[in-house]
Amino acid sequence: MDSPLLSVVLPTYNRRARLARVLDGLDRQSVSPSRFEVVVVDDGSTDDTQVWLERNRERRYHVTVVCQKNSGPAKARNTGIEAARGKLLLFIDDDVEPTPNLVAEHLKCHESDPNLVVIGPLASLEHYRQPWVAWEQAKVEAQYAAMLRGDYAPTFRQFWTGNASVGRQHVLDAGGFDPAFLRAEDIELGRRLHERGLRFVFQPAARGLHHAERSLPAWMAMHRSYGALEVRIFGALGDEHLIDVLAGNWSRIHPATRWLVTYCVPKPRRLALASTSLKRWLEVGAAIGLPVGAKQACGLLANLIYWSASVEALGEKRAEGVFRRGDALRRQEHASEV
Repeated sequence: MDSPLLSVVLPTYNRRARLARVLDGLDRQSVSPSRFEVVVVDDGSTDDTQVWLERNRERRYHVTVVCQKNSGPAKARNTGIEAARGKLLLFIDDDVEPTPNLVAEHLKCHESDPNLVVIGPLASLEHYRQPWVAWEQAKVEAQYAAMLRGDYAPTFRQFWTGNASVGRQHVLDAGGFDPAFLRAEDIELGRRLHERGLRFVFQPAARGLHHAERSLPAWMAMHRSYGALEVRIFGALGDEHLIDVLAGNWSRIHPATRWLVTYCVPKPRRLALASTSLKRWLEVGAAIGLPVGAKQACGLLANLIYWSASVEALGEKRAEGVFRRGDALRRQEHASEV
């Protein structure tokens, strides 16, 4: 059997219904099915995913199914990379439905430059029933819009493996995904690809529809993890880079949110009370289908969780440096607007 040009690496865990939508979307791709294959890695699912995959392997494209014990997304993607035969790797999450031109658009980008990392959008559905998921998607869409406007160029910070492609050898040379990272493993690998000189590009036509669902505790845990892990990821590029990046993040936060963070984070009881109150507000609003103030509550809660974890990982001295530099940046930006 001839090797395909591109391998879609698709890890999955207990999402059989959403996985079916992804595989059906790959059946509808505009490119010839001979040009790509799909490697599904079942990361120890406890639902009927494995049985369903065995019964539904007849596709227009070639499918390889690999099963392993639950080990996390980094290990699952590494397993998929090992089984892949294509020169290019396209990472898709099991809740991202590919539009018909997704594979074609990724291939088109790589034809122009073999040293590219191509980022496709995780495009929003018309509605999300969970307000925290809707808030998260709005933040992601805002980054896509900023890149399209030219506000900044794509970097490894946007290397989200829900929809991204890169040469297989580049990933192998970089050492693959780090299994020690159970979150932000894609951004951490993106940093190493950046250090190897690869260029990141955003291709808006390579759209995947993000059928995201996440419990509120899981959403909170995600932001807590990012607060700690981003200190490790950006810190690997040096302390100055770390402080610059986090200070930039801090400067862009609404003044009311920055006040709440500085008021609550140093005091565990205040932090717990504020976080619990905001969590309860979102739970009640979602339950009654009337999430009044949900956007603001999500922003406040996400920042409280993220910055409390970040401050703990930074340590008091470096955290103070981040806040000082961020406040100074905010004053400079405000002065330039006046």
